[in-house]
Amino acid sequence: MEKTPDFDYTKVPSDYIHCFNHECPRAAQCLRHLAGQHIPKDIPIVRCVSPSAWPSDAGKCPYYCTTQKVTLAWGLKNLADDVPYQQAIAIRRAVRRLWPHTSYSRMMHYERPILPERQEEIERIFAHYAPGKHATYDYLTEEYDFWQ
Repeated sequence: MEKTPDFDYTKVPSDYIHCFNHECPRAAQCLRHLAGQHIPKDIPIVRCVSPSAWPSDAGKCPYYCTTQKVTLAWGLKNLADDVPYQQAIAIRRAVRRLWPHTSYSRMMHYERPILPERQEEIERIFAHYAPGKHATYDYLTEEYDFWQ
């Protein structure tokens, strides 16, 4: 399998599980296999699926992760800028309750992305407190979903 030119291994979490099953019919669409193909030479040890755990039916592989990219949102500082003040306060409080303090802080400071599932929850909060308005994130990126 050839390396994917747009794959940035620095974004692979250090504890991410890799796969080296080159015979798997789903290998070309599996993020774990893709990560395994891009390990830099300066990283001698990674976590991986044991060959004894490779399922005989690849369609039922519990380790499979799609290579489909997702839209990640970053930053919560401008979240409710387009909403009247009183509604913005209620929205910020409701959003703040979605995460523990440390996680929320990391998202505020661009250390952790806001995953698609959480973006949907935030949109439901906006629909409740400010119908017709939408969340404004600091920026969006399209990336592989290492959190699936």
